[in-house]
Amino acid sequence: MSSVRAKKHLGQHFLKDEDAARRIAESLTLQGFHDVLEVGPGTGALTKYLVERTDMNLTCIELDGESVAYLRQRWPALRVVHGDLLHMDLAGL
Repeated sequence: MSSVRAKKHLGQHFLKDEDAARRIAESLTLQGFHDVLEVGPGTGALTKYLVERTDMNLTCIELDGESVAYLRQRWPALRVVHGDLLHMDLAGL
């Protein structure tokens, strides 16, 4: 996995079931949409399957700086926004 640890004060719970993550990513039907926003990717359990898809433009929003650093190191080309979704102007993304 990674050295990133779930932080209770942020309400983090990391997805660890590989099969579930793969099935979630495969089940997405974009139906005319191209942009996908993953909120709280944590250590990227779902992200790793989403970045494999060529039919979407993936952006991740993560509050935890430790997770942001990990995601940016693992997938340098991935757009990772460090911030709190509840205080963001989503139209600007």
